[in-house]
Amino acid sequence: MTGLRGVEAVLFDMDGTLIDSEGLTERAVAEMLRERGLSDRGLDYKRFHGITWAQTRDLLVERYPALADERLDPMLQQRFHRLLVEAPPPLIRGAAEAVAAAGELLPTALVSSSNRQSVEHAMGRLGLLGRFRLTICAEDCTRSKPDPQCYLLAAGKLDVAPRRCLVFEDSLAGIQAARSATMMTVAVAAGRPHAALADLRIADYTELPPGFFATVAGEGAP
Repeated sequence: MTGLRGVEAVLFDMDGTLIDSEGLTERAVAEMLRERGLSDRGLDYKRFHGITWAQTRDLLVERYPALADERLDPMLQQRFHRLLVEAPPPLIRGAAEAVAAAGELLPTALVSSSNRQSVEHAMGRLGLLGRFRLTICAEDCTRSKPDPQCYLLAAGKLDVAPRRCLVFEDSLAGIQAARSATMMTVAVAAGRPHAALADLRIADYTELPPGFFATVAGEGAP
């Protein structure tokens, strides 16, 4: 945990970080392409992890120019939300306990690229929505991760210096956004190449040592 000290706020991403939902993003995109007779051969679905549907639309139009005239982002959001309701994704192991432990000691925020409709449904169903002092969703931002806007907005609303924030993220775009915001990072993505960009890497929250949040909130500049 080298460098993880002086934390004054904890910020959690949602998809892939608290709930195992990135597969639903991939399904929403795959179904849309299949319905239009478009091949996804060679398509890197991980590029759509951690970003907004507007950014996903831009990447898809870049690959498939025929989609340029379609309003893809609201359609993909509704498809994703339907999948979220029909096949609720499980929590990442230890996530609920980690959110509770962080919230007992420090201000916490949920900072997601998902739309508020899906954030409130998923976190409400799991009883976690009320655990966060603040939620930042896609509608609150004009730029998508890896831009740091969402994390800087959360830090500002919590009145905490960005360098005193600790971010839990799983995607490359999310980790890049947190680092660009000068925040400390934990990658819930041990084993993936981009996890090396984070200050700490875990496969799930059960790997956090006892008293983790009390330790990182200790005195001393990161």
